[in-house]
Amino acid sequence: MQDRYFDNTRIKDFRTCPRKFYFRHSRNWAGTGFMPALVFGSAWHEAMDIVWEIMSKNDPQKLRTQEVAECGYEAFLTCWVENGGPDPKESDPFELDRLQPRVPMNALEMLYAYVDERRALFSRPGFELLAVEQPFAVPLDPEDATLFYVGRMDKIFAIKDEIYVGEHKTSSLYSKASTFRSTFIDSFSPDSQIDGYLHAAHMLYGDKAKAVWVDAALVHKTVPDGFVLIPVERQHAQLDAWLWEARYWIHQIEVNCSLTIDDENSYMSAFPKNTNSCQDFARNCPYIDLCKMWSNPTVKEQPAGFENEPWSPFDRLELNKIGLEK
Repeated sequence: MQDRYFDNTRIKDFRTCPRKFYFRHSRNWAGTGFMPALVFGSAWHEAMDIVWEIMSKNDPQKLRTQEVAECGYEAFLTCWVENGGPDPKESDPFELDRLQPRVPMNALEMLYAYVDERRALFSRPGFELLAVEQPFAVPLDPEDATLFYVGRMDKIFAIKDEIYVGEHKTSSLYSKASTFRSTFIDSFSPDSQIDGYLHAAHMLYGDKAKAVWVDAALVHKTVPDGFVLIPVERQHAQLDAWLWEARYWIHQIEVNCSLTIDDENSYMSAFPKNTNSCQDFARNCPYIDLCKMWSNPTVKEQPAGFENEPWSPFDRLELNKIGLEK
């Protein structure tokens, strides 16, 4: 490991499958190609940054829905196209229809509905937007000053004297009865990322830290107004459990990274495969074919379909902005 800044991605990948962690974070192999769900989610985040900035700095009851939504859409479309998404002005309609429901036209409809849906939140007495895309680094062990848990909170806001973390999520898991499937709603409690945000918020703001509000948006071809705020709170004992588990998994990561691996063995004596994680939501792990081909991948070259893309939490989260150094 080049540093001891651990984010949820590193820890979650190892928990999911140590061999996946090896491919992604030790060999730095990332899959290539356009991934609609990932790009749509990233573009929605960009739109949310603009919408929240505008609505928090103005009287939300006086803002025109069209003006705010189209400013957000401009940010969405820029991110969408820069990351390989087809530009709706230049693309074949059939190509865009193939990506349904994750297409820019649906995002625009969603933004119109979102602005009207969230006016009540921004109009609450004492509402104040404190930070957008705020990186953080908090110590994980009082006896080890080099070990940090790091991340970036989508939004930090206050309502009167209480501090909240806002986390934007998109989902296509639709339920006719309740808009979102119960499995999606339940997936945030427990959730290592959300619990990590709560731990960091308590470290940064003390007893003023109240909860994480998951700001969920449904991505659906015919339902553009599916939104819900999912509040997640934790008792101190629950956060203590998260802290112990985070340190446990980091220890396992560092042990595996420190092992001396014999390249001549027929198998790799580190980063064992977790074959229960080869499929996730009916999709194959991007490394499944590599695991099928290679018992010991240590001497293998980067295969076709992958690119070298180091995952550095320090660089991705821009931790230099909060005064940290590699």
